[in-house]
Amino acid sequence: MTAARPRFVVCEDGTEYLDRFSRFLGDDFAFIAAGDFEAARTLAADADGVLLDLDFRRTPPDRLVDERGPVSGAPDPERRRRLAETQGILILRQLRAAGVALPAVLFADLEDDQRRFLEQTLAPLAIGSSHLGIREIGALLRGALARR
Repeated sequence: MTAARPRFVVCEDGTEYLDRFSRFLGDDFAFIAAGDFEAARTLAADADGVLLDLDFRRTPPDRLVDERGPVSGAPDPERRRRLAETQGILILRQLRAAGVALPAVLFADLEDDQRRFLEQTLAPLAIGSSHLGIREIGALLRGALARR
C-alpha cells in the first residue's frame, strides 16, 4: 500500500502551472485546477496546500474578488486591471478569511518588504519567484507541506 500523493489546488487563470507541475512533479504530488476563488475554496477542503498565480488577466470580471469578497457589478477598466494584477493575493486573503489555513505558495516576483509582509500576514505562505527551476519548485512545495 502506498501513501497518497499530497494534493495541491492550483489557482490560476489558465493551465500553465497545472500543466507544468503535473508533467514534472506529478509523481510526487497531485494537482487540481481552480480558476477562481470559489473553486479554490471548494477544492481546499480535500487538499494539502494551495498554489496561486499572481495575475489573473484572463479571468472574467464577474469571477474576480476584491478586498471584501466577490466583485459586485462590472468594475471600470482601471479597477479591473488592478484587481487582476493582484488577484492571487486577493484570493489568498479571501481563503484565509473563510478559514482556509492550508500552506500556500504564491508565484510572484515581489520586493523583499512586500514578500515579508505577505508571508507574515497570510501565513503559512511561501513566495516563489518566476526564476525558480522545477527542482526548486518541488523543494518549495515540500517545505510548504512541512509547515502544516
